[in-house]
Amino acid sequence: MDCHRIDRSSEDDRGAIIVEFALIVPILLMLLIGIVNFGVAYNTQIALQGAAREGARALALGNSAVDAVNAAGGVAITVSSQTGCPDGDSDAYATVTTTKDFTFGIPFVPVGTKTLTATASMRCGL
Repeated sequence: MDCHRIDRSSEDDRGAIIVEFALIVPILLMLLIGIVNFGVAYNTQIALQGAAREGARALALGNSAVDAVNAAGGVAITVSSQTGCPDGDSDAYATVTTTKDFTFGIPFVPVGTKTLTATASMRCGL
């Protein structure tokens, strides 16, 4: 019976664990940054939808859609199209489309820029 035997397996495993950790960390960081980036894009899309809805409401009431969208937005957006209400036509619809370019920023992945778009319609005179 050898009482002085040293178990070296734990020391050998420590180096392997460090190497595996170093290989996995960049992938996990890219995944985490991608999740955060998606959340920001989703939040921007919700803001665009709200701004388009406020612009359509303003047009339906006879006001300027651009002023309503600028007041309702929290992001710099563009009103790409708008259709107003003809005078006295309560069956027509006011429509506003808003757009914003969103650049994804995931490291080491060439994702690029995507144009986010939202459209809202509201019946005239309401």
